[in-house]
Amino acid sequence: MAVESGLESHGMNRDGFKNDLFFSCGFCGETFELALDRRKCTCGGVLDLNFKDQPFAPDFRQRRPGLARYREALAVEPALLARASLDASPTPLVELAPGLHAKCDFVSPSGSFKDRGQQVLVAVALGLGASRVVIDSSGNSGAACAAHCAKVGLPCTVVVPDHAPMAKLQQSLGYGASVESATGGRAGATALAASLVDEPGTFYASHSENPFFLEGTKAWAFELWEQLGDAPAEVVISLGSGTLFLGAYEGFRYLMRQGYATRIPRMVAVQAQGWAPLVGDLSHGDTAPLADGIAIENPRRRTQIEAAIVASGGEVRVVNNAEINEATQWLRKHGIWVEPTSGAAWAGSQQKSQALDGPVVVSLGGAGFKSGQMA
Repeated sequence: MAVESGLESHGMNRDGFKNDLFFSCGFCGETFELALDRRKCTCGGVLDLNFKDQPFAPDFRQRRPGLARYREALAVEPALLARASLDASPTPLVELAPGLHAKCDFVSPSGSFKDRGQQVLVAVALGLGASRVVIDSSGNSGAACAAHCAKVGLPCTVVVPDHAPMAKLQQSLGYGASVESATGGRAGATALAASLVDEPGTFYASHSENPFFLEGTKAWAFELWEQLGDAPAEVVISLGSGTLFLGAYEGFRYLMRQGYATRIPRMVAVQAQGWAPLVGDLSHGDTAPLADGIAIENPRRRTQIEAAIVASGGEVRVVNNAEINEATQWLRKHGIWVEPTSGAAWAGSQQKSQALDGPVVVSLGGAGFKSGQMA
């Protein structure tokens, strides 16, 4: 095993983490011990987590709601998770049409599904002895990170692309984070964040780069399994970086592996026209994205996303701005105010491609106040 700045070399121990936990590269397979400054593989590839998960304890349903409820399936121990908790889950599951359900993550503490993943990342930052946190985000992940950093008292810098909605920037500022804007879209924000993370003691809380984020989004699948009594037949998720998509898929794989679920759902990824790299459509030009949360030209975990779609029998669906607006307005008329990125997922759910033998669940992952749109 290649070792780069492991926990022991920083004077830390493995308290708070599974004892057999290590990083491995999703591209070349090289392995690394946990470290505050280990952000990617030496080959440039993304990192995955490796550890031996366990079945849920027989009495796990007696535990309080939250990520620690599913501790046997997660890489971070309950005591460390609790330090960064804002009690983000479970979120409601609402049937809006026969067999078509909405998972309402927009009611999470910071208003998006990113709370689960950022709870884990901020807990990990504490466990690794970080003195500050840096994140690049189009808005939701930055706001969630800022909220959880406020809970634990860690300074937080959020780097955003210059097209990010002002409402999301104000939210991060409201939690006490500093916000820096970058030109060049999401790629520009990532590059600026990368220049800030070399300061000693800095933790990079990237939801697309750091594999611990997926530990939080795995719980999305666990909550659905409890709410429905089994895995749904299909899930529909707006996809930019794909961190909810991949975390949910890994959660369903765990449930199947342990014998709790009877199936893995068809994983359906929804992308916006012009911002749809999974189908080769990057025709947006200079047009600002309506669904800004999924305006990602090259997802870092694209290979894993595509593998999950194929393995689950899923598909990619593309929606245009008119369909996104229509879906968002329909949801508002039914008492649900979400941002356009969530409207994209609902629009995608209307493109039914085959008959299913069970419920469909759509992720509504971001609150409407985040977009600043009122009509």
